Amino acid sequence: MTVRLRERTSALAHWSVRLSLVSVPVLIIAAIGHRSGLLAATPTYAVMALGFSLAALGVIAAIAAFEGIWRDGRKGLGQAIRGLLIGFLVLSLPIAGAWKLVTYPRLTDISTDIDNPPAYVFALADRPEDSRPVVDPTPEEGDLQREAYPDIVPRHYPVGPGRVFDDASAIVAGRGWTLLGAKRPEEPDETGRIEAMALSPIFGFRQAIVIRIEPDGEGTLVDMRATARNGDHDLGANAERIRSFFVDLDASLQGISEE
Repeated sequence: MTVRLRERTSALAHWSVRLSLVSVPVLIIAAIGHRSGLLAATPTYAVMALGFSLAALGVIAAIAAFEGIWRDGRKGLGQAIRGLLIGFLVLSLPIAGAWKLVTYPRLTDISTDIDNPPAYVFALADRPEDSRPVVDPTPEEGDLQREAYPDIVPRHYPVGPGRVFDDASAIVAGRGWTLLGAKRPEEPDETGRIEAMALSPIFGFRQAIVIRIEPDGEGTLVDMRATARNGDHDLGANAERIRSFFVDLDASLQGISEE
């Protein structure tokens, strides 16, 4: 009688795939829930933590499975590799966030005019109870911004405020930001303003935006402020949002600008 030895399969390899795969719909629920307004910021953070924890457990299970597969010759190498790759792919988001956390200063409110930042009006009525209060930056925060983002400064354009307002409004609309309110400068000596709400790319965390457009000699001075609604660190997102906006505005106004 022929005796067949039953090949053993690594249970950890199986669980590494399951844990890593389950993390994906959990994070999708967090993203859809927060973007749609069904989840407030605090429970969204909790669901995100659960999703990333599942992915981390999937990676740990895969690494442990490799040890058993190498030692005992168990089956499941392909599953362990899939679990490891999926887990690392999911964890690339918090890993990138951790890198920004230590690279960028701990700021949530960035303005081209630190001493007299553009004031929010409409955005103040669009902030739920769990939002951070909007306050002007402290001297210490101003110094941090100047050191980290020396290029975040006002822009001067040798055209009238009305033209600048129209081009800025078109950029806001083109970026898909939600317009909260606007005032077009109808006279050459009037100051215009645009307030909008932008969302972070995946989970839809809100950043309030205000653009101040005021006459300045023979042209127009433009200031912009971007403020995170939640969290203690914007991970550099607000400075990048301001920076990219002015790149578009420079191009729209024929690239003529003076800092």
